[in-house]
Amino acid sequence: MCGTQPSAQTLPFTGSPLRALLLGAAMSLVLAAPASAAVDCALGSKAAPAELIPACSAIIDQAANPASDRAGALLVRADANARTSGGLTQALRDIDRAIALDGRNAKAWRLRGDLLREAGGDLNRAAADLGKAIELDPQDAESYELRGVVYTNQRRLDRALADYDQAIKLKPDYAQAWSDRGVTYYLGGDNEKAIRDLCEALRLDPNRPRSYTNRGAAYKKLGQLDKSVADDGEAIRLDPKVPEYYDNRGLSLAAMGEYDKAIADYDQALRLAPKPNFFTNRGDSYHLKGELGAALSDYDAALKLDPNFAQTYNNRAVLYKKMGERRKALADYETALKLDPGNDNAAAGRRTMIAEIAKFGAEPLRPLAANSGSGPSFDCATARREVEKVICADPQLGVLDRQIAETYERLLKATKGRPASDLRKTQRDFLTTRNASFGRPGYDLRRVMQERLQRLNGMES
Repeated sequence: MCGTQPSAQTLPFTGSPLRALLLGAAMSLVLAAPASAAVDCALGSKAAPAELIPACSAIIDQAANPASDRAGALLVRADANARTSGGLTQALRDIDRAIALDGRNAKAWRLRGDLLREAGGDLNRAAADLGKAIELDPQDAESYELRGVVYTNQRRLDRALADYDQAIKLKPDYAQAWSDRGVTYYLGGDNEKAIRDLCEALRLDPNRPRSYTNRGAAYKKLGQLDKSVADDGEAIRLDPKVPEYYDNRGLSLAAMGEYDKAIADYDQALRLAPKPNFFTNRGDSYHLKGELGAALSDYDAALKLDPNFAQTYNNRAVLYKKMGERRKALADYETALKLDPGNDNAAAGRRTMIAEIAKFGAEPLRPLAANSGSGPSFDCATARREVEKVICADPQLGVLDRQIAETYERLLKATKGRPASDLRKTQRDFLTTRNASFGRPGYDLRRVMQERLQRLNGMES
């Protein structure tokens, strides 16, 4: 897939799995421990935690055992605890004890630094622990790679890249280091280098779904949407139970205008995990497809799950604006700005809505009563054009069409001479362009009709 690529949104950095290689923890396993416990504990991460923890405890609890052996058993037990639900705190306690017993054990410092990172705790302390591991064993590529992960999470990208460089220098076939360095280049905006590194990671290990989806994100940034879709598809093939992979592919498909396919991917993502961003993304595709009711339902669902999701308020405001609900649109823009003061789109939308409300009022368009001639200005029974059928099927569009026609007729009656001819021409041009453009990608019938009505209203004022 990389082909002749230059030799150089979320996915953002997904982190690294726990990578503690504990079997080299220098355990002589003296006879003071039961033989069966010694064998089981020496198996390290190959044994199940339920068997491993008591076996290692038998070694740890024998005070007569050498400190280095007890420290090694503590590290193996720490790894086992880290693999159990809620066992992270106990794992960190075990590593603290191991370091107290044998402060020269580089693997202990490395494991504690990685666990601190996994826990999302003190990243500065995690970096310091990994630095100590490097000081004790400067040839350990994994400690450099793990510290690079910490620096990447802190957005200290130059330091992260330096550590990944060293890890790759020490171990050129280190697929994880290539993958994580690629993500770091992506975060720094160098998508070509990101693709280069992720290609190398996949050459070394072609069964890495995260590397595929991260490379897909870099392709997306470069506008190579077909490659992005293919990479996310490969990630899904390798691990079909990760909802983010479907969401990522949906975003690329939506950018290509493939809204139905995007919606199908969002559907699957939501079946796996009902997350607010998945609802918002699916709502955007429904919105762009013109299914405004479905879009509104998805935005509402997203905000029910996360009432502080600023982007959803912004996107719902755009939808309300399209529906003529100016007051609701303004309220959503203002909420988006409160939650995210730097949101330029929300700021611009708020300015627009304030101006529209000042000029046209805040009341939404409503269907006219039956006895007042509700619906479009033309007879729906004789409608032949697709655009006319759509207007007939949507009460809001029907009201807009009638308001355009009635405002035009009032203006025409009040206008004489050349201005009247110009007005007729602009109305003919509006209808001709509407009929010819409807159905084309990106054409927004509701917006076009609202803009026409606003222009006609402006002529009346």
